[in-house]
Amino acid sequence: MRNEVVVVAAVVLAGLIGLMFFLKTKDHRLPLEQSTTDLDRASSLIREDFAKASGSVKVAVAEYYVSLGKMPQSNAEAGLPAPNEYRGQTLKSVSVAADGIDFVFDANSGYDNGRIRLVADLSHANAMGVQWRCETSDYPQIARVLSACIYTNATIAQ
Repeated sequence: MRNEVVVVAAVVLAGLIGLMFFLKTKDHRLPLEQSTTDLDRASSLIREDFAKASGSVKVAVAEYYVSLGKMPQSNAEAGLPAPNEYRGQTLKSVSVAADGIDFVFDANSGYDNGRIRLVADLSHANAMGVQWRCETSDYPQIARVLSACIYTNATIAQ
């Protein structure tokens, strides 16, 4: 009986030593965990940058439309800063075009030059204001990041 207790204690001790060595290594995560962590970080960066930039840009574009009855063709026309002034943690630029707003992200987003687009829906603008449809062809998992955004699986015009 005593030998069995010693053997069990030795096995437990060896396990603890192995665990301590494992935890002290520089990067002990499994590849799947690394991918999930990287994806979660990229998602968080996209979400934060998109939220910070999209609100004021949508308002400026909508106000322009309500005032002049047409969509602005550029940031300058909408009274907004230059596209590259919208630099964030992963956001590279925000550009206004006649049919919507393009958000371009860097490699920290998981896809260098990845685009998310807000497309203006003017069908009920007189009563409901400018409505926006969010889409991307670069981020298949966009619904995890921005729940109202859809993956189009097609190239968005640049």
